[in-house]
Amino acid sequence: MDKKTKPLGRPRAAQGEVPLTQKIVMTAIRLFLSKGYESVSMDDVAKACEVTKASVYYYYPSKSDLLTASMIQLMENVRKVTLLRLSQPTSLRDRLLDITEAHLKAIDFDLHSFMRKMEATLSEEQMIAMRKSEQGILDALEVEFNKSAASGEIGPVDARVIARAYTSLLMMGHARDGSGNKMFPYESEAAKQIIDILWHGLFPPQ
Repeated sequence: MDKKTKPLGRPRAAQGEVPLTQKIVMTAIRLFLSKGYESVSMDDVAKACEVTKASVYYYYPSKSDLLTASMIQLMENVRKVTLLRLSQPTSLRDRLLDITEAHLKAIDFDLHSFMRKMEATLSEEQMIAMRKSEQGILDALEVEFNKSAASGEIGPVDARVIARAYTSLLMMGHARDGSGNKMFPYESEAAKQIIDILWHGLFPPQ
């Protein structure tokens, strides 16, 4: 085949390095969350990854494709951490406190608000893919709430509703006042308040 007509191949990664797709996605997550989607260009991502812009476009044809892949990866990471912490041999309340504090320390933004804002930017197919990833987190929580209800640790509950109520309360940990100051100066305090509301306001007394 003539060199001039030879199609571009997959961008190479040095042996032992993180796969380029993973590097691009993790870099994009950091940039999107710190600067905002609108302020980040594909060129910014390429420069941060120290690769050409063509390499980024090879895997992700548009910025919306990259955002979708980034958010799916982020939520998959959250799901794995949630499952790991839910598997610990402690009470459900302690595990939820642990998960909540870890989440607030790792992700300093309102995930639900971010996704709602992106509805005008992403295609319906992309939004469905993101919601499917988010559902993986809810499914993990729902399973654990059902187990705890069956063991008598908590009263009878609709696990699907409680899982969504918990993730909604989780966003309260990122709340700020009119001056832009955080409502809770420490993640541990935010976690305690959130779980207290969930535990006393939503779970029926034994």
